[in-house]
Amino acid sequence: MRILFAWLATALVCSGLSQQVGAQVVLNEIHARNATGLTDEDGEFSDWIELHNPGPGSLNLSGWYLTDDSANLMKWKFPSASIAARGYLLVFASSKNRAVVGKPLHTNFQLDGDGEYLALVRSDG
Repeated sequence: MRILFAWLATALVCSGLSQQVGAQVVLNEIHARNATGLTDEDGEFSDWIELHNPGPGSLNLSGWYLTDDSANLMKWKFPSASIAARGYLLVFASSKNRAVVGKPLHTNFQLDGDGEYLALVRSDG
């Protein structure tokens, strides 16, 4: 139930954010407390965040950010990674802080399974 609440709260925040800045990418799905699902390239059950680009064109995320801290909107910066039209991008929320194009992406924070702030922020804030 807590994970569902965190997801719902995130969806509402990001929905409002998308409308405010005209973003073409949304936080589509999150998984906190990953213990038996998808593993990262190290074989670990890292939490993850899935982004979706519903638009008709590719979208470059250079200069965009993910954060779990409303006081620090620039906590983890995307490299020059792109999401194809109507495509998806998986980012592990593992605290491993990896941002290399063409390799699995990892934020510098983990998700709180009890619910927390999570935002996708454009380069213009």
